[in-house]
Amino acid sequence: CPRRSRMKPKLVMFPTFHSTLTHSLIYHIFLQQDNQYTQQYISNLTRTKPFYLFFFVRGGGCCADLPVFFSQNSGLVAVVARETASILPETMEDSLCSSLAPEVSAMETPTRAEPVAQEDKTKLLKAAFLHFCRNDLVGAQTVTDELFPANADGDEGAELDGLVTRINLDLVDDYPASDPRWAESVPDESGGFPLTSLIILHQLEDKMKAHGCFMDFLLQVGLLDRLGQVTVRSSPVATRLLLCEHAEKLQAAMVLKNHHSKHGELVNRAIGIALQKNGATVPPSLTAADVFFREVSQISSVFECLLDEEERSLKESPVDSVQWAEVVLTVNNVIKDMLQAASQYRETKAFMYRASETAAAEPEYIPWTASGGVGGVRSVLSRQHEVILRSVYPHADSELRSALCEQLVALLDIYLGGYVAQLTSLQQQRPLGAQQERYNSLEMEYSQRRSELLAPLLELGQYQWVAALAEKYCDFDILVQMCEQTDNQSRLQHYMTKFADQNFADFLFRWYMEKGKRGKLLSQPAAQHQQLASFLQSHQHLSWLHHIHSMRATLYSQANGETRYFVKKKTLLALSKLTVLASDLHEDELNKHQERFLLHQETLPRQLLEEKQLNPDTMPLLSAHNLIQLYICDENRRANEYDFKKALDLLEYIDEEEAEDIDSLKCEIFGKALRRDDWSSTDGTDDPLEAAKDSIFVKILLKLIQEVSLQTYLPDVKELLELEDLSGLKSKPYFEFVLRANYEHYLEAQM
Repeated sequence: CPRRSRMKPKLVMFPTFHSTLTHSLIYHIFLQQDNQYTQQYISNLTRTKPFYLFFFVRGGGCCADLPVFFSQNSGLVAVVARETASILPETMEDSLCSSLAPEVSAMETPTRAEPVAQEDKTKLLKAAFLHFCRNDLVGAQTVTDELFPANADGDEGAELDGLVTRINLDLVDDYPASDPRWAESVPDESGGFPLTSLIILHQLEDKMKAHGCFMDFLLQVGLLDRLGQVTVRSSPVATRLLLCEHAEKLQAAMVLKNHHSKHGELVNRAIGIALQKNGATVPPSLTAADVFFREVSQISSVFECLLDEEERSLKESPVDSVQWAEVVLTVNNVIKDMLQAASQYRETKAFMYRASETAAAEPEYIPWTASGGVGGVRSVLSRQHEVILRSVYPHADSELRSALCEQLVALLDIYLGGYVAQLTSLQQQRPLGAQQERYNSLEMEYSQRRSELLAPLLELGQYQWVAALAEKYCDFDILVQMCEQTDNQSRLQHYMTKFADQNFADFLFRWYMEKGKRGKLLSQPAAQHQQLASFLQSHQHLSWLHHIHSMRATLYSQANGETRYFVKKKTLLALSKLTVLASDLHEDELNKHQERFLLHQETLPRQLLEEKQLNPDTMPLLSAHNLIQLYICDENRRANEYDFKKALDLLEYIDEEEAEDIDSLKCEIFGKALRRDDWSSTDGTDDPLEAAKDSIFVKILLKLIQEVSLQTYLPDVKELLELEDLSGLKSKPYFEFVLRANYEHYLEAQM
């Protein structure tokens, strides 16, 4: 194909007017800028078509912005301009053009009555693909319609799957024919897609771009939705998902090539083992990497070889050597990065391979990243799990253990994700339940393997990593065991809420029954009572105990609702506590929050109650704000550091929405405390700390230091000095000096 001008028109004959023609209905005419035909291009045309077909024009016009001619010999003819620029990578355009030039120039497609050899169909479909890449959709569509008519039978559908799979495989496994080192190694019947790049990584990138063009071609000419299924690894798989697998392996190969640049010795050894197992030979002019990265479809064979090399290195290197640990970390990273790249491509490009809504039911989807058997990815990951936990982890220090666990969790995430993909594909079977037996069997296998893989991490106390995987893959048994081992009941309650739609509570109750933990079964918080009651309906020997538990909940609910009388609320809480004792529940189940709050009202000084004319037996239930004012008021003449500390403790019962009120209350409490002492003299000392050591203010600080951070309760000293209650003290310079000095000392002391 000589270099042509950027724009070239194309004659398209409508099939309506030429149903009797036995030749292609598409003719190429190249025009010069002055719109005159050149003898060179016309002669090229007439090699395949009679020259007279293009003459005897009787009229012309314009339709849909296209020039249309009516000729005596050819009927209606439209001239369509198109660009010569291809959507393929630049490095592949010339080689594609030359490799398929005969098919492109001739465009000879037999009629439907004429049989076409399988090899010819492959070449014709490749030629149609090339036309598509050059924005010749009409030409591409014409060829594909002739090869695979819309009313084709089932046999032609299976043939289409085979052709599409073969062409895409030719793309990803293509030989870099333009590399002179490959001159003697490229078969005569290569895929027809020779690469012009000499750099392996660029070759892989070009293959990925070509794959994307091929997928777009299948979509545009209407073949993608007509794809069915093929057999791979002895199992049926949807053809479109096999095409996705090819792209995933390209992505993984690019990642491996990057690691090859960083860890050449390790990867080269693994590649050598892989080629040896596959019986591949390496010509003298090529490297093992050249041969291995050419056949992308076999890229997964490197995983098992990486483990072989890893185990060899572990045996030969001393445990205390740097190489001993490094090889494991490197192998983990290589496998993890390759599989994650493949999975990420599958997720982000899912729209390209999605089945149409009217598509027939598809077989179970087993990703290549979840393949079993000898050399399968799933088998490799199981083997690496054993190597890490049995051979490496026991001899590793804390830093290495942390790194190993992080890598192992990433590998297990990929392992378990493969099962999820399989189960999801079975759930989508139509009609629903068609594969129920297979689904149940696979789910049981998945649950068993999940437990076997996570249990060792749980035994090693790697709770953070165990929780991450168990939560993501809903391993309730592991989650319950972890909470029991760590005695983390709050986390258990969190899981009850998080997995409420998956009946986590029922699972927990059954687990308690099986383990004989009936006390914990009956000591569930109020939020779980309804579910517990439903669960116990089938366990009559325990349900009567739950009635006492329900009684406690009723009393407790009434106590919560009591807002008028203090004594009544206190009595209801006491009765609720008695029911807890009667049901042999742990006292931890009581809500201490309300009890502590009521205790503040119960311990109000009797002298203060008399001053305020409050009867302990009939006084109303006071709010936290009211109790604070009582503890710090002037009528509480005997108030000491304990009273002011109680006032500060009551701040936690004030709603968070009243944050501004809380800050002002802090200032008010400390202001009242400062006024309780005389700050007029130095008592013969110049030391501000010594001068204030017996003040209520300092005693409050000392009590706070033992329990909480001072910054939580101490207001800003400037805000405190601006209080009106302290206006009399601010006139005394010594007071401000002592106050600031004590602020500074105790805040720094706690830091």
